Amino acid sequence: MSINIRASFDSFRELRENASYYVDKTGIIEEYLIDKFDKAVLFSRPRRFGKTLTMTMFRDFLDIRQDSKDIFKGLKVMECPDVVNGYMNRYPVVFLSLKEVFGSTFEKIYRNFQIVIASICDDNQDLLKSDKVSEVHKEFFKNLQRKESGEEDTIQAIALICKMLRDHFGKQVFVIIDEYDVPMAKALGTPEYDKVRDMIEHMLSYVCKTNDNIKAVMLSGCLYTVKNSTYTGVNNIIPYTVLSPNYGASIGFTSADVKKILEDAGLSDRYDIVTEWYDGYIFGRDKMYCPWDVLSYVRSVLDGSYSEAMGPKSYWVNTSETTLNIIHGFLGKTADINESLEQLLAGKTIDCTVSDNLPYHRIHESGENLWSALLETGYLSKTVTEEMPLMPLRIPNKGIQIVFRQEVWNYFKDKVDNV
Repeated sequence: MSINIRASFDSFRELRENASYYVDKTGIIEEYLIDKFDKAVLFSRPRRFGKTLTMTMFRDFLDIRQDSKDIFKGLKVMECPDVVNGYMNRYPVVFLSLKEVFGSTFEKIYRNFQIVIASICDDNQDLLKSDKVSEVHKEFFKNLQRKESGEEDTIQAIALICKMLRDHFGKQVFVIIDEYDVPMAKALGTPEYDKVRDMIEHMLSYVCKTNDNIKAVMLSGCLYTVKNSTYTGVNNIIPYTVLSPNYGASIGFTSADVKKILEDAGLSDRYDIVTEWYDGYIFGRDKMYCPWDVLSYVRSVLDGSYSEAMGPKSYWVNTSETTLNIIHGFLGKTADINESLEQLLAGKTIDCTVSDNLPYHRIHESGENLWSALLETGYLSKTVTEEMPLMPLRIPNKGIQIVFRQEVWNYFKDKVDNV
């Protein structure tokens, strides 16, 4: 069977309109909106597990300015009339991604944040024509659109735009923030980190605290890094991390998903290979595979670029500068860290006290924090389905083991070369 795999699509609408192969994960829409609704939630997953695709799927389902019946046709969520009739294209949505909000100085970082806000204003240009929106708010909006507002007004911008949308449509607003923690991750280890963290937490507080204009706030990221913030609104966020039993199988591929993909591609005989290289994660109580690795592997076989002589690849290699910097930050520091890394590289487990609410600036405070960060970012996985005081962790699969080996080797090689 010929299937059209495009692993690079982050936009749900684009993926569906281009007839790309899609593993149906729309069940999370019903699960969140009907079964487990909360005012502010974080879906935390490692890179390349489909966070952005999930966030754009929510956007395209909810957005009152879209007609999304065609792109959701035949998918699981359409079997739930309560969700379709109550939510599909019935709410205004503010969607923003913070993955490009970084830079070498705070001025550049803030400028990129202004660009994100101005882009949202461009998307909501029609609000300037609304007779239901106050002229005062329109003037603030224009300054944001021209990137002429001060820092405090820019930080409050999402809350202002939600107020304008509520006035215009007469309905509360869904706010979806993708890759919310990237600015903090990129600033880690630089003098700009505290300013960046303060900016992001302050912005989140405005939208996550009690706000009658906002129906709900959905965040995606790798770490739940804003717990116990000085901004009270941030502490309202309910996190669903890799340790959480809820939504465990909602983002990522299950064994059944992978078997179906391979069957549809005529590659069922390669299941054991895919399992050895790309399986090994446990999210909550669910055994999971990395979608990026699985789809990249299947695509390479189908398009003829796969080399049987070379065998499978680790598609994660060199795709996360921040996480590799975290590993490098610990190498050579203590004998305990080095010994644990050796155990992991030998295919053994290490027992750790793990935390799923770890700020980036505390990662290098202890070895336990390192293992927690590597668990949340997908370089390690727990080996049990229930939480335990001491969590057994291991490298999840052969693909990630190669990343570890390369980075440990490169670190010590650089040390020797520079002696």
